[in-house]
Amino acid sequence: MSIFTFQTNCTINFKIMKRTLMIILTACFALSTQAQDMIQHKKGEDMTQYLLDSVKYALPDFTAGMVVFKDGRTANAPLNISTITQKLLFISPDGEIQEVVNQNNIDRVSVKGYSFVQTSQGFVELLDMVGDVVLGCVKRVKFLESEKKGAFGTSAVTTSVTTISSISTEGQRYELAQHVNTPYTYRVTPYLGRNGKFSYATKRYMMKCFPSKKNEIKAYLKENKVDFENMDDVRALFEYLK
Repeated sequence: MSIFTFQTNCTINFKIMKRTLMIILTACFALSTQAQDMIQHKKGEDMTQYLLDSVKYALPDFTAGMVVFKDGRTANAPLNISTITQKLLFISPDGEIQEVVNQNNIDRVSVKGYSFVQTSQGFVELLDMVGDVVLGCVKRVKFLESEKKGAFGTSAVTTSVTTISSISTEGQRYELAQHVNTPYTYRVTPYLGRNGKFSYATKRYMMKCFPSKKNEIKAYLKENKVDFENMDDVRALFEYLK
C-alpha cells in the first residue's frame, strides 16, 4: 500500500467518523429538545401534589393582591394562578386554597411586582410595553396521554387512565397495583397585545402590531434566528424595537 493510498483511506475513515459523530450528536440534541417531564402516580391520585409550586403556580407564592372585576368591584386576598386550570386562586381565612368565584367576570389581577389580565388564552402576565403594544406571557402546564402499567410490566397509552382494579380467581380476590406514568409539559408562551386583544407572538402578528417598524423587524430577523415560541427570543426582538 502506498503512502498516498494510506492517506486517502485515513481521510475517508475520518470523514465517515465525523459524519457518524454528527448523526449521534444530532440525535442526542433531538432527544434533549423533545424530552418531557413525567409524573408516576397511582390511578385516581391527585397528580398536582407531585408538581413543584414553581410549576403549578404562576407566582412564586401566594401574595397579597387585588382582583378587579369587569363591573368595577374589587377584592383583596393572598392570590396566585393555577398554570393547570388557568384559574385565579386565593387563600381563605381558614388557610384553604380556593378558586375565586365568578372567574369569567375577572378583568385583571394586581400583585406586588406582577400584573395579569384575563383573556381567552388564560391569564396573561404583562411584562413590557412599546408604544401601545404589550408583551406578555402565559405559563401553562399540559398533561399528555398517560401510560399505565399492565400485566408483566407491559405498558399501554390511555387518555382516560381507567384500568381493572382487581381480579378474582379460584375464590380469591387480588387487588392490582396500578401505577400510571403521566407526561406533562410546562411552557411559558409569549403573547403580544394591542387594543386589548392578545394573540400568539408570531412573526405575522408582530408585523401587524408594528406596521411602521416592518423594515426593522425584517432586518433583525435576517441577522438573528428567532423562535417565536421562545420567550427569550421574542423578548430580545421586543427590546430591539424600543
